[in-house]
Amino acid sequence: MAKNAAREILENLVRIGAAAAGEAVRTVPARRAGDVPVRPGEVNPQWLTAVLCAGTPGAAVTGCEVTPVSSGTSSRFRIAVTYNESGAAAGLPKRVFAKTTAGVLQRLTLHLADVLVQEPAFYNEIRPALDIEAPRGFHGAAHPGTGRSVVLVEDVADSKGAVFLDPTAPFTRAEVKGLLVETAHRHGRMWADPALAAYGYLKTPDVHFANLDRLIGMNARSRVGMRRSAPVLPTEPGPAPDVLYAALRRSLEQAAEGPQTLLHGDAHIGNTYRTADGRMGFVDWQVMMRGSWACDVAYLITSGLAVDDRRAWERDLLALYLEHLAKAGGAAPDPGAAWLAYRRQSLYPLYIWLTTRGRNPIQPRYQPDAICDAIIARTAVAVRDLDAVGAVAEKP
Repeated sequence: MAKNAAREILENLVRIGAAAAGEAVRTVPARRAGDVPVRPGEVNPQWLTAVLCAGTPGAAVTGCEVTPVSSGTSSRFRIAVTYNESGAAAGLPKRVFAKTTAGVLQRLTLHLADVLVQEPAFYNEIRPALDIEAPRGFHGAAHPGTGRSVVLVEDVADSKGAVFLDPTAPFTRAEVKGLLVETAHRHGRMWADPALAAYGYLKTPDVHFANLDRLIGMNARSRVGMRRSAPVLPTEPGPAPDVLYAALRRSLEQAAEGPQTLLHGDAHIGNTYRTADGRMGFVDWQVMMRGSWACDVAYLITSGLAVDDRRAWERDLLALYLEHLAKAGGAAPDPGAAWLAYRRQSLYPLYIWLTTRGRNPIQPRYQPDAICDAIIARTAVAVRDLDAVGAVAEKP
């Protein structure tokens, strides 16, 4: 890690830590829409009225019950909301799901990775214009100075009977097909859209990765991940770590070239759900980016399918995606070019999970080791099968 990066981490740790320490001494309930509550005790009817009832004359929240759910890269809780007569008559949401950055490491990680504002921005600015299977957003806000952030979204488990998929259990064919059709629709809708560049928070994959690399040393962390996940990695000798890393960096540069679209950016199985009527959708838009369609597609297929299923299905699945991309308005590449792009972008899913497994002591435990190992096992074989290193050097 460079000295200037270490200094930046220390300076932000002091600033964000001081803010969090002050909050621990004195909890200030949120009152206005501009406030950013991050803990259940800071949420109250007055703030919920400000953010949920602003567009409904006479509506007000009369009560709320907050139930903590989990804590990882963010803190999550459910809120049951009751309204006065005007709010109830307007059909305002009775149950919402909250994601916040309550912990110091959560705030530091998202701030330094420059992804603190992405999810609030997605639900405030991008989600309303997209007809996709994703939770509706009701409110989002972030305060970079303190690292506080909050989003209030539709509780799809309640509203749609959604079931969130287990990353250790691979996709079925129907599930991955549903997600690819959904992805193609989003990609086609935002294909080469000038608005992508106008959203300053949408980085290309190479810029996003370079930022992470500068701060935590992705090559070094991936090597730690390789050691920790050694039991699930292929036993046959493969490309040397430095060769893999150089190929990864070039693949990310390639991901920024050509027509760009809106990327989920973290399209693994743990960020997906199935509704009661069988539709497939995505949550957790914290790392959304702009870049090549192949980033999302390769991530989804290589990280989510069992190895034998991927080998048997991936060409048909890619053809399905391209068909629906064209229907949605995207300029689908020819099959040969698409296959090459898919192979190239299989490197990133492996590396991002190796670095997750190889986290350093100041990083939150983003995912349990069992989930990391399950995805690393699938993606490591995919990189070998697809000759991803060779693909990076091939010409279209």
